[in-house]
Amino acid sequence: MKRLIFSATVLTILMIIALPVARPVFAQGPEGFVGNWKSDPGTPTMTRKLALDGKIIVMTELQPGRNGGPELTIIRKYPTDGSEVTMDTGMWKGATATGKMEGNVLTCDTTMANGAKFHDVWTLAADGKHYTNDMVITGMRPRGGGGQGSGQNGNSSAPRTVKFSFTKQD
Repeated sequence: MKRLIFSATVLTILMIIALPVARPVFAQGPEGFVGNWKSDPGTPTMTRKLALDGKIIVMTELQPGRNGGPELTIIRKYPTDGSEVTMDTGMWKGATATGKMEGNVLTCDTTMANGAKFHDVWTLAADGKHYTNDMVITGMRPRGGGGQGSGQNGNSSAPRTVKFSFTKQD
């Protein structure tokens, strides 16, 4: 009987020691997002190159031409430490963004110069090879141009939700 109790005690101790090894390792912090990403099937076609500049993730997004249009390059900045940044390039010039990283989730609120707002939530998967971007957009003009909006400058105030998913390529 003593031998059985001793064996059970040793087995329990070994299991407690081994448990941390069996848990998935989360790629936490902004470094987990750095790399080249390709949108998954069912998501609009695009690639994103994510680089870290201090505490800011700099996204260079390439979208192929649609309906005969040219390829589109979008550069955005996502702060990860609660600070605010102002963008200075392309269609995002003059936009401000405030973002914060907690564990494997980056939350960022961006206001464009025209007043449109973007709320992004990026969630990095435990394997570090996938992430989702849940985006809520408010204050944008309705698609197709000239419809009557109810917001400032003729912009619509109805929120639009978009979900993207990406797989790491390197």
